[in-house]
Amino acid sequence: MSWERILQNDRPAEPLRQRIDELFAQQRATWPALQDGESALAHLQRKTLTADGQSIVVQMNPARRRSTLAKTDAQAVAARACFLCPENMPAEERGIAFEDLVLMPNPYPILPVHCTIADRVHRPQRIRGRVDTFLHLAQVIGPDLAALYNGPRCGASAPDHFHLQAARADEMPLLHQLAALPDDRSAVAHTTFGRNIFVFRNTNVVDSVKHIERTIDALAQVESTTEEPMVNMVAHWRHGCYTLVLFPRSAHRPACYFATGADQLLVSPAVLEMSGILVATEPEHFSRIDAHIARTIYEEVSLPTAQFEQLAAIIEHETSPSN
Repeated sequence: MSWERILQNDRPAEPLRQRIDELFAQQRATWPALQDGESALAHLQRKTLTADGQSIVVQMNPARRRSTLAKTDAQAVAARACFLCPENMPAEERGIAFEDLVLMPNPYPILPVHCTIADRVHRPQRIRGRVDTFLHLAQVIGPDLAALYNGPRCGASAPDHFHLQAARADEMPLLHQLAALPDDRSAVAHTTFGRNIFVFRNTNVVDSVKHIERTIDALAQVESTTEEPMVNMVAHWRHGCYTLVLFPRSAHRPACYFATGADQLLVSPAVLEMSGILVATEPEHFSRIDAHIARTIYEEVSLPTAQFEQLAAIIEHETSPSN
């Protein structure tokens, strides 16, 4: 099978945002897995945790158990069929074209209108050189949806196949809280609920791409890696301005994920978790997560403060008007 089957209902002459709504309507009517996933999402248990005036949401979502437990090492990836290649997709699955990618509904959503946007070619997850596509996606789906990226070593369930995601922006607590940050600088280093993050704002896509790619390169230097550094990103287009949040990471999963017995919490932070939707897949784990535990999880997987401050100094220099 090929992408032709997946794209058979697409009407590319229409605006992308309109086509997304049409796609979801068609898939809800014909794909039981999506029907079940969205129905379950509407009834999930949630709780809000607040510390120092900052809030996140913990979501009890058993349907995400497969993703949370997924092995993403090279050996495990090589041993399974790629679920983002069309020949391995369910017969009911359909999508719409966006540049050289295909947008499809996620049947195991964390938020409403949760989309996966896969490359038509099976090639590794890597954002360098594709930041412009990421920002373009944010622009054409905004302002009600935001674009999402998981790095291959910190949240991407298919590190062997390039893909983006999208979901409802107003459901992401962090995007609401960023409104309080100063908007007179193109790059701001910020710490919130244990997460060390960079916030980029710009009306110019060329400058945005330049600043973000320089940050990724600088983070690779700080990490001393030749691979893509550990990053998650959220991009949102609103009022003619791009807002991109970059989460520099130090670990894929926190210590509690690998603990045993009563100390174990199966929480595996990816981009939506970093954006303030912390997903638990087990009821007992959900009940035990409080603000202190959540903050500790974020601190353990985020770039440590000393390295973050080192990186912030580099970014401040790189994004200054003279550069």
